[in-house]
Amino acid sequence: MEKQGNWELKTYEVPGRRIVWTEGIGQANPEEVNKVTEYVLAKAKSFGPGAWAYIPGIDKMAPIFDSETQKCFADMHKKCEEAGCVAFAFVSGGMAAIKVQSKRHHQQSHVGIVSEHFRTADDAKEWLKENFGI
Repeated sequence: MEKQGNWELKTYEVPGRRIVWTEGIGQANPEEVNKVTEYVLAKAKSFGPGAWAYIPGIDKMAPIFDSETQKCFADMHKKCEEAGCVAFAFVSGGMAAIKVQSKRHHQQSHVGIVSEHFRTADDAKEWLKENFGI
C-alpha cells in the first residue's frame, strides 16, 4: 500500500490466477497514474507469458478533471494491452460518474481490451473466470 497526499494505492493478491488487482483511493495525478501503471505491468510480467486481466478498484477515486491525468489513464490501457492484458474488470460500485469517466478513458485509448463494470471485486473475478478462464 502506498499513500501520498490525497492518493492511496492498495494492492491485492489473487492466488492461482493471472489477475492484477489494485484499488485507488482519492485524487490521482499523472505521477501517481504512472506509478500504478508501472506496478500493474511489473505484476503482470511476473506471471510469465500469456493472457492476464486487471481489476482496477475505482469506486473510491475522486473524479479526474485535468486532461494530463486522463491521458495517463488512457495510455495505461494501451500499455496493458501491449503487455498481454485481455480484460479490465472495473469495480465501480454504484459510482455512476466514475464509471462514465473510466469508459471515456477506455474509448480514448482505442484498444481491443474488453472492459466491464461491477459492483464488487467478487463479481469481477467471477466474470473473468467465466469469460476468459482467468
